[in-house]
Amino acid sequence: MESKGLLQELLQLPGGNQILKCIQCGTCSGSCPMVDVMDYGPRRLFALAKGGSIKDALNSNTYWVCASCYFCTVRCPRGIKITDIMYALKRLAVKERLFPKGEKTPYLYEAFKETVESYGRLSEAKLMRKFAFKDPVGSVKKGGLGLKLLLKGRLELKVEPLRDLESFKRVVEKAKELERVS
Repeated sequence: MESKGLLQELLQLPGGNQILKCIQCGTCSGSCPMVDVMDYGPRRLFALAKGGSIKDALNSNTYWVCASCYFCTVRCPRGIKITDIMYALKRLAVKERLFPKGEKTPYLYEAFKETVESYGRLSEAKLMRKFAFKDPVGSVKKGGLGLKLLLKGRLELKVEPLRDLESFKRVVEKAKELERVS
């Protein structure tokens, strides 16, 4: 998809339109405890996205390493919900398959979402199984840790879905429907 189309899509996602309120003051980047490991601070990321380089923004690690600590949101003089923009960027990046080469967090993000949607709750074993298919090499490297957790009783193998899983799935479907409409 072209950059203009990606920006329009970002603006349609919940929280995405907040990016238009940014005055580039830099308070967000100055407040961020993770800025040192980000490709771009939030201010620069928003400038890239708004300035037509949204693909560069999506190919950065910034929104993946965001700690969602809300320092930026609390301190923003415009009242922008910066973390909402970060989540909107994540959703768009996963949908468009645009994220930094070698970044594994998007696969964990997808595995988490699929697990919760399937069972109505998190199951670490199911999550890791789904993630292992997306990152087999990394998963083999972490296999020893999984075994240690299992032996210490810290990893359940059987997940008990919610009692009324069908109601939960209807709520998720309704949320997705509302997200498409807004």
